[in-house]
Amino acid sequence: MIRTLSEDNERAFFDQHAGIVHGVLKKLGVSRMHSDYDDFVQQGLLKLMEAYETFPQDLEQAEFLYQFTGFAYKKVQWHMLDLLRKQQRKWANEMSWPEDLEKNQPDMHAPFEQAYQEMDLLKEMLPLLTKNEQVYLLDAVVHRLSVTEIAKKQEVSRKTVYQWKKRVAEKLSHFLLVLKD
Repeated sequence: MIRTLSEDNERAFFDQHAGIVHGVLKKLGVSRMHSDYDDFVQQGLLKLMEAYETFPQDLEQAEFLYQFTGFAYKKVQWHMLDLLRKQQRKWANEMSWPEDLEKNQPDMHAPFEQAYQEMDLLKEMLPLLTKNEQVYLLDAVVHRLSVTEIAKKQEVSRKTVYQWKKRVAEKLSHFLLVLKD
């Protein structure tokens, strides 16, 4: 069933439900300072309207209004995730990793700006470290593994991993000033 929204009800509808779009963007880590924030809002409002048109129940009944909110939220969220993934793929193609690190790219679920900053910092940090220290840093930061998990993965003792961690902290201590700003 496709329903249409009259011009009289349009303003009230968007006043009541536009917060869904902003909530989704906030949940996905897209700040208002993001260069494409306004575009994402417009795309979200279009998806919200599509959700209104395709919702299977009668929205005039109060009992279905709550269900519509969840339905619309998910529809907008999935669309925003698709847009962010497309943007991230485009970004990844434009700024590629060093060849030996392609298999260790950062978590693709991180917000776009955060992933960019992580990649940029890692590119600066890795040449300063030995191979084992690089492995530790990638496993700890990118893959978010614990010391125990890293030890099992690399087939070394936890003590060895703690030594790598200590040396990485010493060698990269000057990056703390950058990270604090």
